[in-house]
Amino acid sequence: MTVTVKLFGAMKAQLGNVSELNVRLERGHRVRDLIEAIRATHPGVGALLRDKNVLVSVNHDIAHEDTELAHIDEIALLPPFSGGARALRRSHVHAPVRR
Repeated sequence: MTVTVKLFGAMKAQLGNVSELNVRLERGHRVRDLIEAIRATHPGVGALLRDKNVLVSVNHDIAHEDTELAHIDEIALLPPFSGGARALRRSHVHAPVRR
């Protein structure tokens, strides 16, 4: 079975800005088999999977290593995300005082 995996962040960059990866699963159809296949065929991405806290999403839900995969599933590798708005400290927030 072959599945399509969406890539983001450093994993996408590792493959020259490729946003999807077709992975053939020969030994099984679980997330752990997918990770093993990626490590075998794309060592750079495999190293990121090993070294980073990458999540696997299957059909918009975070998956576990025992999650079964089907060829029609939407699968994505989600590296850690950072950024966004910084939290404001109370001492920096100036709201009008109502009496």
